[in-house]
Formats: sequence, structure tokens, C-alpha cells
Amino acid sequence: MNEQENKVIDKIEKLLALAGSDNENEAKAAMVKAQELMARYEIDRERIKGKEQKERPVIYLSGGPFRDAWTSMVAAVIAENFRCRCITAFMRGTGGSFRLRFYGYEEDAKICINIFNYAVKVVRKRFATLRAIYAEAGKDFRKNEKMNYIAGFCQGLDRNFEEQKKQSRSFALALVRPEAVDKYVNELPGLMRDETFKYEWNRENALLRRTGYVDGKAFQNAGDKEKLAGI
Repeated sequence: MNEQENKVIDKIEKLLALAGSDNENEAKAAMVKAQELMARYEIDRERIKGKEQKERPVIYLSGGPFRDAWTSMVAAVIAENFRCRCITAFMRGTGGSFRLRFYGYEEDAKICINIFNYAVKVVRKRFATLRAIYAEAGKDFRKNEKMNYIAGFCQGLDRNFEEQKKQSRSFALALVRPEAVDKYVNELPGLMRDETFKYEWNRENALLRRTGYVDGKAFQNAGDKEKLAGI
């Protein structure tokens, strides 16, 4: 690995550290900058090394344990848009707890799990607000309400990522998941299809889905990019 690559990786690692910040704007801006840098880095690496590039190992980073099904829905959208695959690994003897494994090249898996962890923090904060609103109205904010919000959030999040990709064809191509990752995951023993989550749709839940969509579409678009430009 040459000096230029070392500098790029160092910048990415600093941004990943900032992505875990409690400062919402700083964390969002760090994720945007990291995504942009990762895209440029892949383009530069392919151009410089070409066919002589050595094969990189596929690894996984694990998040959890979790019990809420919505976490795997959010993880799947993030992994799909950041060159990774996400697998739900259930834990025996824990009453349904599971871990989420992000498979990909090391730098891709790192950015995936950092963005995912931040997304979980954002969603849980929103749940606390919605729970309070429902309580004031004498209603319960339960699993069905959570899942409707998350359905909208994931749709908005996916649209968010797609709009970023449309701004640059090179950027979009750089974020295409490597074939090696799919090959590795598809050959894992005991791999099962993702579960389909069921929940009730009605007029009240439509508002929750719309709220989730707006939040997902706005996710990671805020923040001061210029502040991070010199990192």
C-alpha cells in the first residue's frame, strides 16, 4: 500500500470516528464526506492498479445483539448502498436475539456499521418522540406503529442514496457492490432468505410511513461539509 492510499485510509478512519459523534450535524456531515471519499478512493484505486490489483479478503463486522426486527430492515438498505451484504445471525438460547453481520471489504464494512449504528440512534430518538405524542393522545406506540414508520424510513433512505448516486455516474459506479462479496456470502453454509415482516396498513399508519419517509430521505444530508473538507 503506497503513501497516497495510507493518507486516504487515515482520512476515512477519522471520518468514521466523527460519524459516531453525539453532535447530529457533525455525524451526518462525516458520513457524507466518508461516502464521497470512499467512492473517489475506489475510482482512483481501480485506475491506478487496474487488473494488477490484488484480491482483497471479504470480512464481516457484527452489530448487536438486537431483538427488534426493524433494525435488520434498516441494515439491509444501508448495506445495499455501501457495497456490502447484511446477514441476520440468530443467537441460540437468547429468546430471539440476533446479530447483524455486514459482509464486504474491510473499509466498506466499517463505514456500513458506523452509518447503521448512527441510524439506529436516530430512529430510537424519533421513537421516543412518537411514543410521547401517542401517550398524550391516549394511544400506545407499539410494534405495528414502529414497523410502519420504519417502512417509510427505509423507502426514504433508499431514495436518499439513489439521488446522491444520480448526481455522479462515477460515484454510482464506485458504490456498486463487488462481485466477490456476493460470491462469498452466497457460498456461506445455512444461508436463508430474508424474512418478510408483516404489519397493519391503515390511514393512521400512512401518516407514520410518511413521517418515516421524510426522516429517511433527510438522513445524512445535513451538516457542514466545508468544516470537514480539510480532514
